[in-house]
Amino acid sequence: MDHGREHGALRELESYWRELGGARRIPVRTQVEPSRIDAILPHCFILEHVAAGIARIRVVGQALNTLAGTELRGMPLSALFDVQSRPLVQLWLTRVFKGPALVELPLRQTVGFLRGVRSGRMLILPLLGAEGAVTRAIGVVDVEAGWTERQLCIDPRSDVRCEDLEKDAARPLRAITGGFHASRPARGGLRLVVSNG
Repeated sequence: MDHGREHGALRELESYWRELGGARRIPVRTQVEPSRIDAILPHCFILEHVAAGIARIRVVGQALNTLAGTELRGMPLSALFDVQSRPLVQLWLTRVFKGPALVELPLRQTVGFLRGVRSGRMLILPLLGAEGAVTRAIGVVDVEAGWTERQLCIDPRSDVRCEDLEKDAARPLRAITGGFHASRPARGGLRLVVSNG
C-alpha cells in the first residue's frame, strides 16, 4: 500500500464509512462489506467495546499482525501500543464509544542510531451493534514504509483529530492545546482537534 503523506487508507475508510451512514452518520456493523475496502483490508480492524476505555480486536488484517509480530485477534487494542501510550488509547476509546466520536491518532516511531523518525496515523470509526448502541468500531492503521515490527506510539507533538458525532460534524475543526481536557491545559499534552461552534 502506498503510504503517502495524505494517508490514503484513512481517507478511503472514512469515505466508505460516511457513505454507509448517510444522514444517520453512524452505520451498523452488519452494513460493512469487506469487498468494498479490499485494497486496505490488511491494515484494518474491527473492535468490540468491552468496558470503559477498553475494546477487543475481533477482526484484524494480516499487515497489522505482521506489524505487531503476533496474532492480535482477541487482544485489546492497547496491545498494539507501548506502555506510555496505553492510557491515552483508553481515553480516546472512551470518546469513540461514549461520544460517540471519530478519532484519528498520530503515530510516531524513532528508529536507528541517528534516531530517524517515521510517522503514521490510526483512524477509529464507531459502528452500531445489533442492539442499536455503539458497541463496535472499525479502524485502519497507515504507517510509512520501513516501519519496523514494534509497538505503536502516539505522537505527543501532533494533533489528535476528534469529531463528536452527536454535534454538527460539518462544522470546521480547530486545534486546542491541552490534551483530553481542553479547558485545563496540561504541559506536554496532546493537542485535541474538536468541533468548533
